[in-house]
Amino acid sequence: MRCNRVNLPRQLVLGTAMQSLKNTHSGGGSTELTPKQLRQLAKQERRRKYADLAIQGTNNSSIASKRSVERLYLSKMGVNESVDEPGLSREYFKFFVPKPLRRSPCINRGYWLRIYAVKSKIDAIAAATMDQRIVVINLGCGFDPLPFQLLDPLNKQNKQYQNRLSFVDLDYPDLLQNKKKIIESSPELTAIVGDWKKSNRGNGIYEAEKYILAACDLNLASGFQALMSSLELEDPSVIKIFVAEVSLAYMKTSKANEIITACGQLDNSHFIILEQLLPVGPSEPFSKQMLKHFRKNDSPLQSVENIPTKIAQQARFQECGFPYTNIGNMYQLWETIADNVKDQIESIEAFDELEEFFLFCHHYVIGHSTNVSDFLFQPKFLLNGQDDKQDFSTRTMSVLPNSLADGVLERKFGASAMLPSGEIIYAQGCFNSRLDDVLIINPVLHTVKNLDINASAGGPQGRMCHTLTHIDGDLCLMAGGRGGPNQAFSDTWLLKRAGKGDGESDWHFQKGLSLPEPRYRHAACALNASEVLIFGGRTDGGKFLIYDSLNNTILSPAVQGNVPLLKSAALAFNKDDQVGVIVGGSTQNDEVQDKMITFKYDGRTRTIIIENVHFHPLFKRYGSKCIFTCKGRVLIIGGSGPEVLLGQKTSIIEVCLDSGQITLIEVPKSVWDTGLPMLVGFEVQRTSQDKYYILGGGAVCYGFGSVWNSGLHFQIASH
Repeated sequence: MRCNRVNLPRQLVLGTAMQSLKNTHSGGGSTELTPKQLRQLAKQERRRKYADLAIQGTNNSSIASKRSVERLYLSKMGVNESVDEPGLSREYFKFFVPKPLRRSPCINRGYWLRIYAVKSKIDAIAAATMDQRIVVINLGCGFDPLPFQLLDPLNKQNKQYQNRLSFVDLDYPDLLQNKKKIIESSPELTAIVGDWKKSNRGNGIYEAEKYILAACDLNLASGFQALMSSLELEDPSVIKIFVAEVSLAYMKTSKANEIITACGQLDNSHFIILEQLLPVGPSEPFSKQMLKHFRKNDSPLQSVENIPTKIAQQARFQECGFPYTNIGNMYQLWETIADNVKDQIESIEAFDELEEFFLFCHHYVIGHSTNVSDFLFQPKFLLNGQDDKQDFSTRTMSVLPNSLADGVLERKFGASAMLPSGEIIYAQGCFNSRLDDVLIINPVLHTVKNLDINASAGGPQGRMCHTLTHIDGDLCLMAGGRGGPNQAFSDTWLLKRAGKGDGESDWHFQKGLSLPEPRYRHAACALNASEVLIFGGRTDGGKFLIYDSLNNTILSPAVQGNVPLLKSAALAFNKDDQVGVIVGGSTQNDEVQDKMITFKYDGRTRTIIIENVHFHPLFKRYGSKCIFTCKGRVLIIGGSGPEVLLGQKTSIIEVCLDSGQITLIEVPKSVWDTGLPMLVGFEVQRTSQDKYYILGGGAVCYGFGSVWNSGLHFQIASH
């Protein structure tokens, strides 16, 4: 169950290959090959061998990540608990990863979910059947130790299988030989599978009592079918569970589908697939990085562009002989997990990468298909597609030259403020680690300079997920933020320019009042020339605070109407009309909202008055930004959510506050194809010329590397 195509390696022993080529040219005769033909053949074989080794190499990354999960999560969650020693967790990945690594929180959570995905489907099939023998055939097993986990008699969870399971692991012969050696060198694994016995089923097959290692070239469906026949899997009384965890994805679609079809021709079969998706095409930023990663590693995904969506996966399996399907993405699976299990996961490792988790989940399908007509899928996923069928009006976006594409802007979860001069202050954020610098950007002069004001003692320490709000003149308020996810800040800082100076050296920080409680992932906006409204965030405090710079006080305003305490909601305010808007965000338990809330501010009574609430799936965003385009209309930009992956037409939308009517701001195809910024952890500012700058942002794309934005400069056609 690794990121690995299943195929026999092409040995660089040319005898067999040359004989094959001779047979091709001479009908089996002994015609000698010319020196040029020999060189071409050798080159071809080296190429094939290199490609096979590159694909096998993906096993190392996958198994190391799963070992990270085993050490950190499984051992603390009662998973694989020993019968003989209650409270002791049995470990299996450790035998295949001698030097364990600790992965990032998002990678750990993603691989935990992958481990859970496959095992939960096997559990469901076992629970729905009685007394029948079950054989699990792992197509591209790599070093994944699932058989040892589920066959281990000392693992008390295995009582549910009633001793009905057996396993067949298929992969490259040299990899299987290495796996066999590891098993033989590990008394614990040997005790689980038992002694090897002589096999009469052919070369490259190693048999134990309930476990078989079998080399098989899945590019030859006839050979695969012959192997299934030799393993007596044509018996309709035997339940067959075929597992392909990111293995068929490396094969040509036609070849992979031949294998699925061969599996579907066997009665009483189930097929569990976990592989990549491209829900809005290959140009979406996460998709682009994912495809780039596999190409760079010489193991390109060959099926995903032909079968990019859940609906396409459903059609694929139905056409290949599995008429009954249950196809979802990984977030749909996550939603089925019990709350107490999620609470355990949350307690083990601080996690504040929800945008990245959503992106990962959208790009992986978990599918269970069967040819058993009366099998009941539990739970049944809804096969909803992208929300692109509704009719929306569309406005055009003009992308302007981005003169601010400077490496110093590569950061995420910084905070920015637009000054009356047209300059933009961009403070701190994260680039691999927290930053403590402050930049001043001049869009007219096309300059980015470091203010270097934290050199003196007493300035704010590096942080992310904070806010920076322009109040009046050359005065801004920095509030809250965090270091690590468990290091929330309650401090505030006034950033001001001394006297009437206009140089970068005139800026300095002054410590302000402390917030009543720490908070980060909040939002803030200026209500007038002295007051800043702070809303939400990860906090134990209230929903709203007002920082009064004139009287140097912090107060809690009155609120008329209902609004939840939200993290990473978008907030914008029009000071001329005293009207504001809150979009998306999540509750404290990560339920993302599909609301756009409009409110008014009564400065006389300091009251927030909720006026209207509109609902739409395109509002269901975490970490988006919003900004007024004109009276009564706002842009909503970016973020990510659990249900809809934002695409070329939905990443940026404009909404009428009164009616809730949505207008799509379509990204030009040239920009979409070459690379829209990753709209996570970014900032947006509007210039006096009705032009918009997207600054910074980026994301860790699961195990595929990080994406950092160079920014985007655009304007929108007028109404």
